[in-house]
Amino acid sequence: MASNRAKALRRIVRENWYMLLVSLAVALAVEALNHRTLAKLGVFLAEHPWMFLLNVWIIFNTFLFAEIFRRRRGVRWVIGILWVVLGIVNYIVQRTRVLPLTTRDVLLIPDGMRMITVYFTWYEIVGIFGGGALLIAGLVLLVVKSRPRGPFNRLASVSAFCVVTALTLVAGKVSVEFGSIDWEKTSLVDAYQNYGFAYGFTYTFADFGITRPSDYSEEMVEEIADDIADEDAPLVVEPEATAEPEEPTVLTPNVVFVQLESFFNVHDLLEAEYSQNPIPVFSDLMENWPSGQLKVPSVGGGTANTEFEVLSGMNLDYFGAGEFPYNTILRDTACETICFNLKPLGYTATAIHNYTGTFYGRNTVYAQLGFDCFVPQEYMNGLTYNALGWARDSVLTGEIVKAMRATEGQDFVFAVTVQSHGKYPSTPVEGLDGIDVLSCPETVDAVMLKNFVNELSEVDAFLGELIEEMEDWDEPVVLVLYGDHLPALGIEDEDLRTGDMYQTSYVIWNNFGLDMQGGDLQAFQLSAYVLGQLGIENGVLNRFHQTFGPDCEEEDYITFLRVLEYDMLYGEHVIYEGDAPYEPTDLRLGCEPIVCEYYTYDPATATISVYGENFTTYSDILVDGQRRNAVFADETRLIARANGVTEDSEVCVGQFTREGEELGRTGLGKMREISP
Repeated sequence: MASNRAKALRRIVRENWYMLLVSLAVALAVEALNHRTLAKLGVFLAEHPWMFLLNVWIIFNTFLFAEIFRRRRGVRWVIGILWVVLGIVNYIVQRTRVLPLTTRDVLLIPDGMRMITVYFTWYEIVGIFGGGALLIAGLVLLVVKSRPRGPFNRLASVSAFCVVTALTLVAGKVSVEFGSIDWEKTSLVDAYQNYGFAYGFTYTFADFGITRPSDYSEEMVEEIADDIADEDAPLVVEPEATAEPEEPTVLTPNVVFVQLESFFNVHDLLEAEYSQNPIPVFSDLMENWPSGQLKVPSVGGGTANTEFEVLSGMNLDYFGAGEFPYNTILRDTACETICFNLKPLGYTATAIHNYTGTFYGRNTVYAQLGFDCFVPQEYMNGLTYNALGWARDSVLTGEIVKAMRATEGQDFVFAVTVQSHGKYPSTPVEGLDGIDVLSCPETVDAVMLKNFVNELSEVDAFLGELIEEMEDWDEPVVLVLYGDHLPALGIEDEDLRTGDMYQTSYVIWNNFGLDMQGGDLQAFQLSAYVLGQLGIENGVLNRFHQTFGPDCEEEDYITFLRVLEYDMLYGEHVIYEGDAPYEPTDLRLGCEPIVCEYYTYDPATATISVYGENFTTYSDILVDGQRRNAVFADETRLIARANGVTEDSEVCVGQFTREGEELGRTGLGKMREISP
């Protein structure tokens, strides 16, 4: 028996050694796509030879999986083709959003489908789906038509695959231990460049959440609590409690954060000159108000991750590579945020975004973050759109004002813009020609940059309108403006004055003469930094960041932050004395309720008219649960065709996304009259 197994293993070695050469060829092809130029591929091979060999071994490991099947040759072809296809997809993804392809992108497919018409033409879309269908059919046919091999020892094949897999895991662990790999100190873009695609992609498959820190313990968390404790202010204030601040040093103005899509100081782009300043308002703010550079977790995309860091005070470096907490832990776990921290002081938290409410699952995730109200584009009127189909940001001024008027107490408003979202066309766009690009770095397409800065100019004008409104507001307001990430324009570190693609800019403005400070920050420090200057200390991470300060270089700062994040989301909640105090809010959509008051029906024309309040172009009539395609007459009336409507019919109004997902519906209306 033992001799048979030995013969089987020798046969496996004899029949697979040349697959190492095939793996080498596949790895070279995939890395050429990953690095995009032969020069960069050469740098990778010269500076990271061990990592390249590890990538070759990983690909060989997957080829060895084919040994389990009788139609081994067909399975080998499928594996090799899939690696090349993944390399091509990664190449396309990097060109459209900068961030590389990860296994986490599977969770973003529904969101990506909403944007597919922005990044690709219909011909390209048909080609992508048609090509995908042909590829799948071809792979299946390849396996079915491949010639099966003769008798083989499947147990030996499984054993060989498991042994090689174990060696792969050991090699990865050794690389981490000896410092060849350090995900937490390396951006996702740099990780794929330094560690290779095969390693990066497979690593993201198993890496999610926050790994339990080796030094995590009840004693350490209690030590951290002691370090940041204040006997005059409890570390955690119950969110339901509402009290006026007792300390005169605590200020409670309205706080408005505006996260600006792909916005950055375009004057930081070296060798770039424009016919006029694209961002005069923001430039003036940076010169005359507290400002600085903001280190964000994303580049080219990943808006939700910058949101998460700013709102929660958590560092995304400790989460899985390429992970979006909005799609993982926050689906069913409430998280301490600035929203929860401000509630005991009487604040109402409102989120506003002029894009669809279901994107990144915001219509459910925002409840986990402590928002009381969310206003997506489906609950807005007055929307206008740019050439790419993104809603213009000018609508947000009125929505922010409306949110602040809707409450009696103080407001925390978190607005997210969308107008300057990519993809930026490489051909001239009518209407985006007011500002010319006179020069720019070689890596950047001048036409794309021109389209971008002209959109940015309109966003900058919106900021001017917003500040004008806030200047005349009869309550104190602190306004924080910052970019979520750099745009996907081919910009590289060496093209920037800052030397870092992960840095945007921020400004802090107020309308009541408060002397505030700026300085360079991490995105996860921003909210604590602002609240600290108002004397607001509620919340664990808020107090933690304020205690250590944004310039802290102590190693304990980073160590303790990771321990706290793990304890708060995945651990034993020691910092909360064993019981997390946060529960998801009863999130309502829209600042003003949409009301269905009554309806009339004309049987002669089979037309129903529904009357009420605050209807939008995304409102539709529902009759006995069936959606009717309504015509938006105005904010008080919708009209649709329907048969057999009576006073016993159940008639209401629902809000629907463009894709047909229902966000909410009103109560039932009553029939007012039946036309003769």
